[in-house]
Amino acid sequence: MKVFFILFVFVVNGANAAEVSWYQQQVENTVVSQAMLDVSAKLLREHKDIEIQEKFAIPVFHKQAGELETAPQSFCRTCHIPLPHQHALRTRTFNNMHVRYIACETCHIDNANANLTYRWFDMEKQQVITPSADLLRIGSEMDNEIQRPTNPKIAPFLNNERLFLLKDDAFAKKIAAQWKAANETEKVALHAKIHAPLNWQKTENTHQGTSCQDCHNDKKSMLDLNELGATSKQIQAISTHIIPRFLAHYKNDQQRMTIREMLH
Repeated sequence: MKVFFILFVFVVNGANAAEVSWYQQQVENTVVSQAMLDVSAKLLREHKDIEIQEKFAIPVFHKQAGELETAPQSFCRTCHIPLPHQHALRTRTFNNMHVRYIACETCHIDNANANLTYRWFDMEKQQVITPSADLLRIGSEMDNEIQRPTNPKIAPFLNNERLFLLKDDAFAKKIAAQWKAANETEKVALHAKIHAPLNWQKTENTHQGTSCQDCHNDKKSMLDLNELGATSKQIQAISTHIIPRFLAHYKNDQQRMTIREMLH
């Protein structure tokens, strides 16, 4: 059954245009298509709540030290679990590894804008912090016994304005209240609206999020690793990482590959 568009009017409450965040402007100006509504309806229909188990009958072999929860202040964490990537079987583990270092919007906001910059942002202190090689946690000189702080993330900015919401932002609270009061049909429309500013899956067959090669390549990266505090060794390790190069061999999720093909 088709889900028809219900217009949500987000009132600015008298604020000047200059006071309205980029994200809020994008949401308010979006005209949601039927294709976006269909995808939202499908995702909400198939959604299952997941409970993270901290204690297991059998110990987890590869469990990492440190807290699983990272940056709960992010607006995305209103609905998404700490390790949000579930569907792409081939890449979800690698994508979830990035959660400790990368804000959701870094991969899910289109980086075609030439003025987009990326900075370390502490989600708990809610401020930009000084870049540091220790935050990247890659390289032979790193001491893995020292836990990395969980809240600093590489996050996107435009003209010194952050392009991501925190739960404490007024607009985030407004969306949360609307979601709580919405019926099933209204939630479909609201889901489509709040995801519209993101590099999101507009239809079932479109790409979702930036590719590994946008950052992991030795020609041109969307991240200025030097500005983010990376050492020359870290830049080399990130830009030539073997896993993104391996994944680049795959053209679609259904493709299978032999070891011989991977070595070419």
